[in-house]
Amino acid sequence: MAISGLHLSVIGIGIYQLLRKLTGSYTIGGIGGIFFFFLYVLMIGGTVSVIRAGIMYLFRVGAEIAGRHYDSVTALSVAAAVVLIWRPLSIYDGAFWLSFFAVFAVVVIMPAGQMEKAKTRTEIDIQKNRENKAWIIQIKSMIISNIEMQLFLLPVVLYFFYEFPLYATFLNLLVIPLMTILLSLGITGSFICMLCSGMFKIPGKCMLGICGFILTIYERCCEFFLELPGARVVIGRIKIWQILFYYGCVVVICVIYYYKKKHPQKKEYAKGQERNEAQECEKQRKRGNILTGMLCALGLFVLLHRFDSLSQMQVTVLDVGQGDGIFLKSPGGMTCMIDGGSSDVKNVGQYRIEPYLLSKGVGTLDYVFISHGDIDHTNGIEEMISRQKIGVKIKTLVFPKESVWDESLKKLAIYAIENGVQVAVMEQGQEIEKQGMKILCLCPGSDYSGETGNGASMVLSVSYREFDFLFTGDVEGIGEEKLCESIDKYCPEKAFEVLKAAHHGSRNSSSEIFLQKVRPKYTIISAGIENSYGHPHRETIERLEKTGSRILATANCGGIEITVEFGGKIQYTLKEGSETTAYEESE
Repeated sequence: MAISGLHLSVIGIGIYQLLRKLTGSYTIGGIGGIFFFFLYVLMIGGTVSVIRAGIMYLFRVGAEIAGRHYDSVTALSVAAAVVLIWRPLSIYDGAFWLSFFAVFAVVVIMPAGQMEKAKTRTEIDIQKNRENKAWIIQIKSMIISNIEMQLFLLPVVLYFFYEFPLYATFLNLLVIPLMTILLSLGITGSFICMLCSGMFKIPGKCMLGICGFILTIYERCCEFFLELPGARVVIGRIKIWQILFYYGCVVVICVIYYYKKKHPQKKEYAKGQERNEAQECEKQRKRGNILTGMLCALGLFVLLHRFDSLSQMQVTVLDVGQGDGIFLKSPGGMTCMIDGGSSDVKNVGQYRIEPYLLSKGVGTLDYVFISHGDIDHTNGIEEMISRQKIGVKIKTLVFPKESVWDESLKKLAIYAIENGVQVAVMEQGQEIEKQGMKILCLCPGSDYSGETGNGASMVLSVSYREFDFLFTGDVEGIGEEKLCESIDKYCPEKAFEVLKAAHHGSRNSSSEIFLQKVRPKYTIISAGIENSYGHPHRETIERLEKTGSRILATANCGGIEITVEFGGKIQYTLKEGSETTAYEESE
């Protein structure tokens, strides 16, 4: 918002005022400024923030030409109406809300606090300001304004981006002041280089060189702040009622300030009592600051707190196209992924897996289990490892036993270690049990002698209370036969509530013998829409239907989420696309 508005301030208003002074005419200056403004919009593109700033610019110039008062609230309202008529779906765009809310804060919210400061300004303040240097006061004012802006935009940022940069206020103090210089030199230098030749280009090149230096400073500053502890605070997608409560607190604060302005407190003093107006104003301001602070603290607590159940286990099979990506969260907050990759979705880690994890408030994964080395199970995880500074961190990468590693698993293990990720091996019979959730490795065992790849997939049984999941990777053939033996050994007489179908529902997986042993209530198939492999295969679907299992496919309904909660009885919620169904059964 700040940069787009600054673009138009430098270009539009600058040219308008220059032409007005040269011609002595508001009309000629306005027409010239509007003409150059449209050229500039064509050059940088008609984004929401640019259109918003442009319409408000037209209102300002039009008001001066007509000799009328410029009303920024009216201009902002008209700009919002025009954008929504032009692009109705902008209402779902974070850029729309950030741009308009930021300007709304500047023209409505922040003046409320400034009025209160001006009204309670006393002789004590004047004396303090005389003792301080002007630049210190200016920096203090900039910091306070930046903090106010960040706090006002915080709900919008969290709703659309799930996290907020802790040091953004200080970074803005470095970036915004240099933007005027950067834009002025960049535009002037570009025109000189386009219109001149030979030695006359040298001034333009020097200007562009200074712009490059400023941009390098920006880049180094961003890298520095990103390295600081707590640079990114991941909260997750907040709920609408949290946003309404937070802005309710903001409205109350503004109402208090406006009320004080219109209804100044009158005090009567007894005869002979010495009146000290400065001290009274100071006390009044302190009381107002305390009330404001309490409302801010309450609003922030409600906004930043995740109201998650501590007795809930969550399993989500993500829609990653033709691939696998499964997220697990224990009741106590331990987070895991089983595989993460796709053969038909580009940058699946950045654009599918990470956004989902961040929306759930997950900034760090405790464990990532890799079933085998096929790219449709690993390329998203490899991408996430390379993006840990700006994405989701991974603590430990868990592989099957080393004897079944192929070249892709070896490369992934080396890459993980080079990027500071721990690598562990999980063998048959080993388990991780934390906070009520147990993860047991069933395959591959020491007696597996088949080839690496699908048959050697790591198979995991995940249990919470008496609710059991079976995650099978791409296991098939001899690997599936060994899995049946392992189930008899480690999970005798156990029926699994949920089966993640092996190999995306291929013909050679999920045999009748295996399905009779597992007896799944639900079978989830992760496969891409109209994929070239024909997954899930019709024969596999028929075998699953014979067992009475309900089939859920990501190709049909997108991501599938199952939430299990224990409270005397096992309660679980199945979220299939946009439909949510609750179930309850005895333990």
